[in-house]
Amino acid sequence: MIRKGNLLALLAALVCLLVACGERTTGTAANNGAGQPSGEPEYDYTGYIVDMRDGRILVTGSEEMDFSANGGASHYYEAIWYQYAGSEVDIGQQVRVWSDGAIAESYPAQGKARRVEIVAAQQPDGASLATEEAIRQALKAPEAGGMFPPSVIAAEYEADSGQWLIELAHNGEAETVVITIPDAK
Repeated sequence: MIRKGNLLALLAALVCLLVACGERTTGTAANNGAGQPSGEPEYDYTGYIVDMRDGRILVTGSEEMDFSANGGASHYYEAIWYQYAGSEVDIGQQVRVWSDGAIAESYPAQGKARRVEIVAAQQPDGASLATEEAIRQALKAPEAGGMFPPSVIAAEYEADSGQWLIELAHNGEAETVVITIPDAK
């Protein structure tokens, strides 16, 4: 027979185990807390700003997810509209977002940003445009028309040709679109 003290200890250990397993202390699957300095609060999401309107920013991820085994899309890219009062961000920038509260699970998802941090923009040697400006131009290109929301998969500068290659994906579509942007201001 189990003693009362042992039973209480067993129950206490079980409760601690359940609490530890149920507590979420890291970011979403899009983040996994990777690349953050220790001691800094973890961001919830990272992606590119692809649209801005009415005090909101639309941030889309670059990682394709496959939910077809559960009856969902096989080419899914996460997208979240964040309410954000800051003014220092722009379309084409890669950002890290710290959420403030729950995220509504619509598509695109919806939530409030407590903090948005711009990932340092890259401008390859010899390029006139920064990466974010090349992405901004690609998002306005006719080839990107009808993509909502577009996901920025890659942005590459080809010094030999003096052109940017911006790869965009549309949710649910297997094929991506590569848009060529001349490197000129």
